[in-house]
Amino acid sequence: MNINFSWRMMAIGLLLVALVVAGRIADHYRDKYHQVDKSWQLKWAQRDKVDSDALAQRQTDERAEEQRRQQAANQAAKDADKDNEQLKSDAINAKRSANRLQQQLIQLRQQFADSETGKLSSAASSSASKSQAIILLTQLLSESNEAAREYAKEADRAYSAGKTCERIYHEVTQQ
Repeated sequence: MNINFSWRMMAIGLLLVALVVAGRIADHYRDKYHQVDKSWQLKWAQRDKVDSDALAQRQTDERAEEQRRQQAANQAAKDADKDNEQLKSDAINAKRSANRLQQQLIQLRQQFADSETGKLSSAASSSASKSQAIILLTQLLSESNEAAREYAKEADRAYSAGKTCERIYHEVTQQ
């Protein structure tokens, strides 16, 4: 009985030693697991901070770029208004010149219309047909002058709008 009892005691002792060793090994692995876990948590926290900082910087840069673009568009609009004022001034000057030309054409037409009263001879008849041709030409010139004024007005408007658009595009796409 003594041998059986000591063999059982030894087995129980070995089992207890094995359990203690297994507990120590498990405790060691658990500590290592927590150390590695804390290390990874720290790395993730650092990565999250770097990402957050990068996002904040990108948003700041994008806001600054948007403000630059808006200021460039505002400046282009101011320049366009200034150009439009210049175009209006040029149009007024052109209209004054056209009005003077119209007055001269009216005087010329009146002068040749008055000369039609002497249609008694063939020379006078020839002069009258020349007068009619000149009157017709002055009317045609008057009408073409009015059409040219309208075309010029539209061309100035389109030119100004195109230049404004081009300035805004270049200012906004400028890096």
